[in-house]
Amino acid sequence: MMNVVLDGRASATPRVLCKDLGDEAILLDLETETYFGLNASGSRLWKLLTTASTIRDAFKVMIEEYDVPPDELLRDMGALIDDLVGRGLLRTGHG
Repeated sequence: MMNVVLDGRASATPRVLCKDLGDEAILLDLETETYFGLNASGSRLWKLLTTASTIRDAFKVMIEEYDVPPDELLRDMGALIDDLVGRGLLRTGHG
């Protein structure tokens, strides 16, 4: 299981372009010219992560909007964050 630093911040990297498609979204990696699709909840999380002060703030909004147990949401969020960071589309850190 990954470690999400809830008090950390998340931001899109300069190489990513986000295109909204209704509820869903497509992330374009400008460096590799590859696409990464986000479903409705993934798209919502991307918006929250890239605008919230901390990952914890994004988590709080997601837990209010989606009817899932907190531990399941945290696991799913962590998996997506890890995947996006691994692809160079998202960066996390403090400050």
